[in-house]
Formats: sequence, C-alpha cells, structure tokens
Amino acid sequence: MFRPRFEGIEELNGLRAKLGINDDTKVILGVASVWTRYKGFDDFFRLRSMLNDNYYIVLVGLNDKQIAALPKGVIGIKRTESVDQLAELYSLADVFVNPTYVDNFPTTNIEALACGTPVVTYRTGGSPEAIDEKTGMVVNQGEMNLLLPSVEFVAKNKPSYTKACRERAVRIFNKQDRFEDYVNLFNRVVGG
Repeated sequence: MFRPRFEGIEELNGLRAKLGINDDTKVILGVASVWTRYKGFDDFFRLRSMLNDNYYIVLVGLNDKQIAALPKGVIGIKRTESVDQLAELYSLADVFVNPTYVDNFPTTNIEALACGTPVVTYRTGGSPEAIDEKTGMVVNQGEMNLLLPSVEFVAKNKPSYTKACRERAVRIFNKQDRFEDYVNLFNRVVGG
C-alpha cells in the first residue's frame, strides 16, 4: 500500500546513504514502467542540466542501457514490482516529477500523493486532475523555463505540501470508495 514510509530521519537517511545521496540534497523522483521521450525521459536530462548540484534525480524503470548513459546527478533504478520499494522512493523524494507527453490518468501521480510527496506534472491528459494547488503544480508540456522553478519551489517546500497530499489521496482516490461509485453508476445506467 502506498503511504509515507519513514517514521524517523534515521530511516530516511539510511535510504539516502544507500543511494549515495547527501542528507542536504533535494531528491526529484520520476517513475515509469518504460522510459521513452513520450514519458519525458529527455526532459529529465534537460532538467538535470539546469539544476545545481543540490539536486539529485532518481529515475525508476530504466533498462541497463539507459542506466549506463545517465549523467552525473541522475540515479537509475531498474523497474520494480515492489510496492514497498516504490513507496520508500516516493517517500524519500522531495518532489515527484511527471513530464509525460502522452498519458490518460497516470497512477504514479496518485501513488506519490499517497506517500505525502507533491507532484509537478505536465498538462497532459488527466495528469493535472490528480493534483490541486495544495499538492503540486502543473506546467505546459516542454516548458522547461517553467518546469525548473516549479520543481525547485515544490522541492524546497515539501513539508508544507505533505499533509495535503496524503489527505487528497485518501479522500479522492480511495479504492473502495471509487469501486462503490462505479457499482452505483452501473446500477443507475442499467436501471438496477
């Protein structure tokens, strides 16, 4: 289950150390099952070139070839099916960035929110619908001049977003509540 994973700073710093990330460095996370330019892979490279050394980008879902080509300041992790590992990474991140060019309603945004991590995403499909002004920011596709300050602002202010992120995920995206909504809609449509 996606929820905040670190009770104390020691656990958080333990994961940071395991990944080779300094305690005072901000972490930007990206997650995809397959990374392509349509998922914003190239935009993460552009973003990295614009950031100072106080930021690390962690990308989950890369293949060996992609990991081998990563620049300094970008950590690559292969695809994982472990909800626990993903929840730890979402919880570690100061901001989840989803620069997708093609998507319907990405669940990665909701997973990040459920872990208390704010989201910066492109205005693509249903991606902006997962967040509001208390849980992240939306940027037009490819507008790096707006993506950079949005990412920096949200990362620096994560503590002011965390509670609202978790509350939004629980209130709006609760699986059981949505299941009941679908059943009720079905019953109304078929006259049941």
